[in-house]
Amino acid sequence: MRHTFLRFTAAGLVISGLMLVPAPTFAQYGAYNGGYNGGYNGGYNRPYGDPDGARRDRAVFDRARVDLDRAANYPYSSRSDRKRFDEARRDLFDFESRFDQGRYERREMDRAIDKLQRVVNQNSLDPRDRGALADDVRRMRDYRAFREHGGYSNGYRR
Repeated sequence: MRHTFLRFTAAGLVISGLMLVPAPTFAQYGAYNGGYNGGYNGGYNRPYGDPDGARRDRAVFDRARVDLDRAANYPYSSRSDRKRFDEARRDLFDFESRFDQGRYERREMDRAIDKLQRVVNQNSLDPRDRGALADDVRRMRDYRAFREHGGYSNGYRR
């Protein structure tokens, strides 16, 4: 009798433990929003002032800055290459500082994209760095198009 009781108790604990494991696993996919935007909130319908949304937006520019810094360490850069790197860094920093203050300014973003594109087109670069910077330019242009065709309202000025 006691052996049967222990067996059922152990089985009950194992089953209840297995039922609790999946709960936190599905929490990573976001909240169900009632069918709007495919059912789950994929990030495009974020509430006003969502700090995670701002962090994801900022990641586009952080990645460009990191790639630009890595490319600037190319040992065969000329003086004019260094000047283009410095100009691109400065304009990207100017845009990022305004963006961090909650101001999205298209003119500053256009200037940063143009300077980064000049680095891709005219500098002596390692092929991997050129590809990474070209991807950064594409991501920044995609972000600009997204913001200007509705985007989302997350506290940043359009």
